[in-house]
Amino acid sequence: MRWLRKHPTMALAAACVILLVGIVATGIALSSSVNSLTVDDVTTEVTSGMDELQAQLSAPSIVSAADTIRTEPCPDGGKGTLVAVERSIVVVDGFDLNGWVRELSATYSAKEGWSATLDSALGPSTLTLANRSLMLFTLEAFTAEQPQGLVMKATSRCSTVD
Repeated sequence: MRWLRKHPTMALAAACVILLVGIVATGIALSSSVNSLTVDDVTTEVTSGMDELQAQLSAPSIVSAADTIRTEPCPDGGKGTLVAVERSIVVVDGFDLNGWVRELSATYSAKEGWSATLDSALGPSTLTLANRSLMLFTLEAFTAEQPQGLVMKATSRCSTVD
């Protein structure tokens, strides 16, 4: 107590340092939990993006849709997990799948924050879409086969926790 009376400025400075350390530690703890991405989180990001693309197809044109989901270690060797989703969609006979892919390419080329690259030189029409998060979606239209099909592929960013 005697020291406190002789050095009130030092005591106040020590209290401020302790308070500041507590605030910083709390901030770090909260921000790391907010930025945590589970495998479920990154899977949802990918499938939600695919749902948005699939919604561009009119519902009556879809016969069936099925997802295949794979998990892999992150390519950078980190502790997280990468999720790869492949969605196979069968469309009704007579649906202009190549025309739809071209329209989707034009739509997403005009959308802010999106990039669209259409390649139909060899084989099926292939459309690659990239959003601001650099998530890539690849759509391949198989029109020579019966029934016609569309295969969407996307890979998530890595989860930060498993």
